[in-house]
Amino acid sequence: MNLTGQLLIAPPTMRGNFWHKSVIFVTENHHRGSMGILLNRNSKNTLKDFSKQVGIECDVPGYLYVGGPVNTKAVTILHSAEWRCQNTMEINNMFSLSSQNDIIQRLAMGDSPKYWRLFIGLCAWSPDQLEYEVKGKHPYTHENSWLLATPNYHNVFELDSIDQWTHSIECSSTEFVQKLFD
Repeated sequence: MNLTGQLLIAPPTMRGNFWHKSVIFVTENHHRGSMGILLNRNSKNTLKDFSKQVGIECDVPGYLYVGGPVNTKAVTILHSAEWRCQNTMEINNMFSLSSQNDIIQRLAMGDSPKYWRLFIGLCAWSPDQLEYEVKGKHPYTHENSWLLATPNYHNVFELDSIDQWTHSIECSSTEFVQKLFD
């Protein structure tokens, strides 16, 4: 089961922890483990304020997002695949992930992808951990298994917070029912 490029959606039963109502974009999934970006956790820090904190003047609208609890000083940009920098990893034909010291400068100069969101931090899983969580294998349970959905630009970049979570659950449900009839 390769989960790269999929959305993980916290089920409604996952309560009382960091992952409650989370939507995560899986950026890597292989024998060494898995990584992803939490999409719907707005830091409330505007891009303008964040850029000032790092000494760059950037008047781009939007917010910085908390990508996860790991490597919380790392700045990455999840974006549409038509844009690249020196450190871009293509996830699939629609999405790429980039991290480079001059990303904020490039955004300030108008050099940006069509669709994008900027993050600090990321999510990480040890080998097989994510697959066990998705399948509800011991020590994890089916009640708290991640839901899966196929991402598109709308549900990755145009929605936020609870709306992104709700829409992603709807997408997961629709895809599940479609698979039953295929």
